[in-house]
Amino acid sequence: MTVFNEAYLLEHCIEKADGAVLNGSDDLFIITGAPILVTMFVGIVTTVIGANVATCRIDHTTVEPAGTVALSTDVAITDDAVGVSYTFTAVNPSVFTPTDVGTLGVVPVIAWLCPIGTLKATCSAANTGNIKWYMVYKPLSPKSLVVVAP
Repeated sequence: MTVFNEAYLLEHCIEKADGAVLNGSDDLFIITGAPILVTMFVGIVTTVIGANVATCRIDHTTVEPAGTVALSTDVAITDDAVGVSYTFTAVNPSVFTPTDVGTLGVVPVIAWLCPIGTLKATCSAANTGNIKWYMVYKPLSPKSLVVVAP
């Protein structure tokens, strides 16, 4: 008798609490085993972003074929206060959208197909501050696994 485990079909959520603002890429989430479909991606500033002029975007670096894709546009994050939220529109590439009051009446639903690889926040300059990143995704296989990058 074959038992079918349907748990992998459910949406999962994951959080990276220590999202630094680096000059270059900060690895956020590592995808192994099989692809996933990202349905929501949100950042919340938890420590004020400093005054150094910096932009940020979300990239996905794949293993096969090897390459990096910008999933969002570059947007200024200089001097963003605690509580500012970052969401992404459902266009290609998604528009990285800061919201100063944090609260949104409608959160955009996205659909990023992400093969095995790493999701990253790529910034143009180092800055003080911290962004907590949240991701909701659907595994596309029972072999799909996502972990928070160290």
